[in-house]
Amino acid sequence: MTIEEMRALLQQSLKPKRYEHSVRVYETALEMAEHYHADVKKVAVASLIHDCGRQISKEDSVAKAKELGIPVDPVEEAQPILLHAKLGVYYAIRKYGVSPDDREVLDAIRYHSTGTADMTQTAKIVFLADLIEPGRDFEGVEALREASFQDLDKGMLLSYDNTIRYLLEDGLLIHPDAIAGYNQLAAKTKTARSKKEKPKKKN
Repeated sequence: MTIEEMRALLQQSLKPKRYEHSVRVYETALEMAEHYHADVKKVAVASLIHDCGRQISKEDSVAKAKELGIPVDPVEEAQPILLHAKLGVYYAIRKYGVSPDDREVLDAIRYHSTGTADMTQTAKIVFLADLIEPGRDFEGVEALREASFQDLDKGMLLSYDNTIRYLLEDGLLIHPDAIAGYNQLAAKTKTARSKKEKPKKKN
């Protein structure tokens, strides 16, 4: 299936605002892919259909996921909005023609909301493009846009920090995948800083 075919199908499947958001994420992700010399084809597909699971309403997502045999963890049960990512993987394969073996595209869809440890370049670009597309106007988005085009890990770490703070302030649950992603990058950053600051031994 071509990108244009996917785009037409997506427009039929999503509400107008969600479709327009998806197109903005797609355009932003392509800019980032060019900037970072990433795999443009994979970034294009993953970013365009990252929200294809939104064709199922939040209210129906738990029941639909269970009906399809998709595992639902306790955090997703409590905050069903997170399930659109797993549902997105299902529809990416069965509706949009993504190969079940294309883990790079599927994982980018799967983790675009929570993040996780060991994300690919494609997954990081889709995750960040979703947050910094031109329609976003939350506090701190300009700093995140700047960081996202400086260094992907810097952008990811800042986004985790912002998201975790927001979830805590609103009394919401934090998915374990987000914690894993944050911890990995925070540890990596801390180790790099320690090596940089470590005084050289005198001879």
